[in-house]
Formats: sequence, C-alpha cells, structure tokens
Amino acid sequence: MKNSNQEHSMLVLKGVAASPGVAIGPAVLLPGESFAVTRQYIEAGEVKAELQKISTAMQKTLAELDACEQKVLSTLGTEYANLMSTHKLILQDPSLKESVAKKIRTEHLSAQAAIFLTLQELAASFDKIEDPFFKERRNDIFDVGKRLVNNLEGDKREFLASITKPSLLVAHNLYPSDTINLQENQVIGFCTDVGGKTSHTALLAQSLNIPAVVGLSTASKDVKSGDTLIIDGENGLLVINPDKYTLANYRKIQKEIKKTEALLKTINHLPVITEDGHAVKLFVNYDPRTDNKENKRLITDGLGLLRTEFLYMNTPHPPTEEEQYQVYLSVAKRFDMRPVTIRLADLGADKLPDFPLDEFDQDANPFMGCRGIRLFLKNPDLMFTQLRAIIRMSCEVPAQVKIMVPMISSVEEVRHVRNAFEQVLKEFEAKGKKPVNRVGLGAMIEVPAAAIALDGMIQLLDFISIGTNDLIQYLVAVDRVNQEVAHMYDPCHPAVGRTINQIIQTAHKRGRKVSICGEIASDSKMLPLLLGLNVDALSVTPRMYLRVKNNIRNLNFENCSDLAQAALLMGSSEEIRNLIEQNDKNEDS
Repeated sequence: MKNSNQEHSMLVLKGVAASPGVAIGPAVLLPGESFAVTRQYIEAGEVKAELQKISTAMQKTLAELDACEQKVLSTLGTEYANLMSTHKLILQDPSLKESVAKKIRTEHLSAQAAIFLTLQELAASFDKIEDPFFKERRNDIFDVGKRLVNNLEGDKREFLASITKPSLLVAHNLYPSDTINLQENQVIGFCTDVGGKTSHTALLAQSLNIPAVVGLSTASKDVKSGDTLIIDGENGLLVINPDKYTLANYRKIQKEIKKTEALLKTINHLPVITEDGHAVKLFVNYDPRTDNKENKRLITDGLGLLRTEFLYMNTPHPPTEEEQYQVYLSVAKRFDMRPVTIRLADLGADKLPDFPLDEFDQDANPFMGCRGIRLFLKNPDLMFTQLRAIIRMSCEVPAQVKIMVPMISSVEEVRHVRNAFEQVLKEFEAKGKKPVNRVGLGAMIEVPAAAIALDGMIQLLDFISIGTNDLIQYLVAVDRVNQEVAHMYDPCHPAVGRTINQIIQTAHKRGRKVSICGEIASDSKMLPLLLGLNVDALSVTPRMYLRVKNNIRNLNFENCSDLAQAALLMGSSEEIRNLIEQNDKNEDS
C-alpha cells in the first residue's frame, strides 16, 4: 500500500507481463500528453538561443494550426474550424510573446517554463470571470501550450537519445515505432499504463530482450523521474522505490534468471520433441532490426513469421521493390535453406504508415477497419510491389519461401491474392526467371469467418497459420490494447480452443500443415493444449525460443492429447483454466 506520509515508501503495481526478465534502475518519464513543466533556469549566455527556440516553436505551431484548421473546415465545417481560429488568436496574441520573452530575459527561465507560467497567469485571469464562456477558454489556452511545448522539446526519439545511463522508461503508451529505438538509447526496461501482452509493442520488447510490464493504469502518474524501479517482466509487477529487502531479493532473482538462461543454451542443439517422441516444428518470429549475436546462435527450424510493416514506417513513401528485395534477400540468406515465411504487410490498426492513405482517416475502429489484405486490395500497387520483391528474392536463394496473407475473411479475397500471385510468377517466367524452390501461398487465419469457412478456401492455400492474437480478440469481442476491456481477453474461453481445433482438423483433412504464431504459442500453461490439438508448428520470438523448446521437451504428447480432448468438452473459461492449472502442477510434480 502507498503511504502518503512517506514520499519514498514502496509501492507495487500489478500489470501484464509483456516481456520476461527483471530490470532494476532509475526511472525516466517519457513526455506525454499532460502539460506540466517544472521551473527550470538557464544561464545568461543562453537567453538569445532560448528566445530563438520560442520563435521557431511559435512558427511551427502556427503552421500546424493552419493545416489543422483547413482539415477541420473540409471535414467538419465552419463551426469546428472556428476552434482552431481561437487557438491561432491565442498564439498570435502579442502580450503572450512579450510575457514569455520577459521571463526568459529577466528571470532566466527556460522557454518551456516561461510558456507554462505565462499561460497559467492567462488562464487564472479567465477563471476570475464568471461567464462560463470565458472559463472554458482556459482549456484552449492549455491546448495551445501543449503544442508549443511539444514543438520545443522535440519528438520522442530526440528525448530517448538524451538518456545517458541505463534507465527504466515509464510512459502512458508506447507505439512500435517508439519501442524499436529503446535498446540503443540506454533503456533496459519499460512499463506503460496501457497495452496488453499481445500488443506489437510487447512483442517488440521480447525481440529486443527488454523486460516490460504493460497495462499498469497509473504508472506514469505514480512514478517520479529518478525513482528507483524494479520491472518484473516475469510476473507483471512494477515496484516503485523498493525497500532494501525487496531490492536484495530481486537482485538474487536477476542472478537466478541469468543461470536459467545459461542452462537453456545447453539444449540449443537438441531436437524439438516431446518426452514420448512426438516431433514439433519450432520457428522464430524474426525482426531484422532487432537481430543480435544471441539470436543468430539459435538453432531453429526456420523463420515462421517476418512482419514487414516496419518497411512502411517512418518513410514519406511506400518502399520500392528494390528496397524490399534487398531486405528479403538478406533475411533469406540468414536462414539458409530453411523455411522463410514472409507476411504481406498488415498495415492499419496500430501500424499506420507515415505516407497518406485515405482509408485510415475514415476508420473509427481501425482494428475492424481497412487493414491487412483489405487495404492491399484497395491499393493493388502496394500488393504487387511486395509480391514482386518476394518472388524476385525467391529466384536467387534456396530458402523455402512462403508468403502469408493477413486478415483473410473470405474465399473471394483468397482468389484475388492467388490470381495476383500467379500473375507475378508468370511475369518472372516471361523473363526467364523461376524460384529456386516452389513458393507457397498461405493465409493467416485470425478472423472467425475465415476459420468457419476455411473448408471453402483451403484448396487455394498451401499452408495455414493461426494468428491467435487477433483471433482471440475477435472471438471474444475485446480490443486487446484497450485497457478498459483488456482483462476480458481470454485464451481459455471455450470458443478459442474449439476454433483452433476446427482450423487444424479442416487443414489436416486436406493435407495442409498448420502453425501458430501468436503470443499463446509462448505461454507455458497453454502449450500442452496446443500440442494436444495436434498443431504442426509453433513460431515464437527469439527471446522465448529456448524456453518453449525446453517446455516441449518436458511434455508428454499422449497426456497433452487427453488434456485437449477434455478441454474441448468444457463449457467455461474457469473449467478450462482449472484443468490447465492442475495439469501444470502435475507436470511439475
């Protein structure tokens, strides 16, 4: 419990374990949406530069407001555009600039502090007026203030680059584009108020080998910059200002984790096989941006999932065929003659490109909107460019290349992609080029409609991969990154096991292999159920690879089959969860 009388009393917050490991260090707060600036001072010689910063920030903010006003005018009309006009009037008020400049010159305040204090004074004057209209204007004042301070402080990447010692990052939210920059910027662990275990931010944290806890609700409010933190990515805990006993205990846990990881390396060369001889393929979900020496040492069955959305981020235009070809060629060479599964870009939802695509502006619910193959079919140039880059690569290397199509929901979509795929193959044949090995075309089954109607599209597909992260959220109607309902995201729901079983049975009847590449594949408690349902392959992050291999080697396939059959007959999450918990205890005994 938190003691309000002791500023540094220990506080423990419970969240969601997103990436394993334990990190200990000082807290660094990522600048967020809240507008609050401490009184910071500058040297006399820095006044001129600080005034220039103010001028530049005001010009940039005015340009933003102009652009925003035009967009609002065209979409919502004059009434709402007038709000932007009000913000521009506040920004262009001569007294605002004069007051800020005076505080910098005479009080030697930083630009951020001078803006904050000036706007506080202006807001206070509005508060004194009884008219509700004027009281409401204080919100407009601080909206302008947020824009100004954001333009002064620069973007998150600049902030991360300013971290000079190993630290734990605390944020309200982190996007995948933020997360990818963490490891190179002295961040050894992070926690967020929002998010779930299957968010792409969490998956990136695993790839980076960074302990992470998400879904903490109030971490960014409870933590002060400089606080000592413990991020427990094993149990989903954040410990703020730990006492000496807790700190000593977690340092011991850190050492134990290192010993366990060292022991796991001894099974790297051993086959992925259960105690009673049932073999399972174990692939890795691979991200070339986070590859390292440890990952390269892993002896895997191949690449089970290459997410390609990163190629479309932080660029003003879509990646060219040549740019994509070079990336895919490098990846394929990395895996030699093993399978390499490349997913067509699943753009949309929380993976938005920087270049304009009108569909995104219209999505009130992006996870259910124009994303994945839907977006590619609306923008066929994007799809053909990616297909050509992959096929071109397959003509150069002996890797067993597979192309996975995301967000399939109907046989018509499969036909469209199959036709495009065959067209690209014919284009290369006309040039006298042919893939070294046959290229497979498969689908990621993550939409319930595709799971139910799989028998009608299976003949057009060479393999099946189950994307459990999205499949579960669609089955139980829960947005997995919405903190209000994330607790309802339930892999033990009876519909989940039955749907996975139906997919596997349908595919096996037609001789198609099935893999699972969602976060559930790394869950030690769910693993016996998945093996018992007779899945052919699992694909996990490099961080979890040896843990999952070790778990498989300690399971009995016959027992897993019995567990799965019992679970399929159960009617509630609680019954299935209890069954899994009991099985876990039996395995440990």
